[in-house]
Amino acid sequence: MPSAVRVHTALLAVSLLFGGNFVFTKEILAAVPASTWVWVRMVAASSLMVPLALWLRRRGPGAAAGLGARRWGLLFVAAFFGVSANQALFAEGLARTTSEHSAVINSCIPTFTVLVAVLTGQERLSARLLLSIATALAGVLYLLGIDRVAAAPQEGATLLGDLLATANAFSFAVHLVLMRRIGRDLDPWLATAALFVFGVVQLTPWSAPGLTTESLTTLATWPLLGFAAYIVVCATVLTYALNTWALRHTHSSQVALYINLQPLVAAALGWMIGRPAPGHRFYVALALVASGLWLQTRRAKPR
Repeated sequence: MPSAVRVHTALLAVSLLFGGNFVFTKEILAAVPASTWVWVRMVAASSLMVPLALWLRRRGPGAAAGLGARRWGLLFVAAFFGVSANQALFAEGLARTTSEHSAVINSCIPTFTVLVAVLTGQERLSARLLLSIATALAGVLYLLGIDRVAAAPQEGATLLGDLLATANAFSFAVHLVLMRRIGRDLDPWLATAALFVFGVVQLTPWSAPGLTTESLTTLATWPLLGFAAYIVVCATVLTYALNTWALRHTHSSQVALYINLQPLVAAALGWMIGRPAPGHRFYVALALVASGLWLQTRRAKPR
């Protein structure tokens, strides 16, 4: 059993690595279409994840048992919500909003997951759970600037991107609920590799028109190539590997709490490369989302 320090170091590394994903993806999307980048990211991640999954997969009696047509079909549906729609909405939203806004909204994924679980009957609604959901959603609504948009529509410059980011977070929440139901006895590495491959298949019709020689050549130039390599290796494959390892040695509630570091990392990196510092709405929304997530994890403690 690894020490608590090693587990928390791994979770901290995940938040630091993924916090850079918002900033560096924003730089890439300023140069190439979102459809091009999403397809390249998933192809590159799949080429790394498939051999990694074959190496790390469970071995022993029953480990290589067939999934069956129904389970493969459910994985294909889960890939749509967790890879295809999730990545497409994430990139299209980030292209129209700030990295800080996207990071705060994505911090609501645990809350959205509980909301979907309640709607599908996997969770029972309680007063504490309802308060946690309402608090986190209040943070997102304040970040979206619904009050400003109602008073002056021209103020909602990032509203469309924020709404797409919200749809991205909600789509991934649906994916998590699906995987909770169908993935309990699946090897996590092989299941993730299958999800990535299915995602490439699903994304290809959407991405194909933007896969031009010009866009691919632009992506292969420095520093975009460095940003792309970081996102694929560090913010996709490595973060999943660390999260998978950490989840085996701690509670999912502790993993969820570290998500709140990602917006702060994104804001700090953005400021370091010359972007304006986020305004007060960012910090108020982050505090509300963190409070909602804290309430949510408090309910998971054994009585």
